[in-house]
Amino acid sequence: MGHWVYEFSGCPELEDQQHLGQEAIPGHGILRPRPESPGVVDGYVRYGLDEVMMVARFRWVARGDPSSVMPAVMRAAGAPPLS
Repeated sequence: MGHWVYEFSGCPELEDQQHLGQEAIPGHGILRPRPESPGVVDGYVRYGLDEVMMVARFRWVARGDPSSVMPAVMRAAGAPPLS
């Protein structure tokens, strides 16, 4: 089995990017460190999944401190609120 390709798009300050992922099916949301801003993350929500080509597409929904970005990403992915 191959690796998934993760496609990230929509961040107004970063170009669209592709990264190799894990062998497991990607989750609904991802936090990713911003390369030029230590301690700041981007939040992405999966909006497309091509299981044949093994491509997962994510769109940008939030940026900031991880403790504030994670709840926004989870809400956008349709997950129940964290207790």
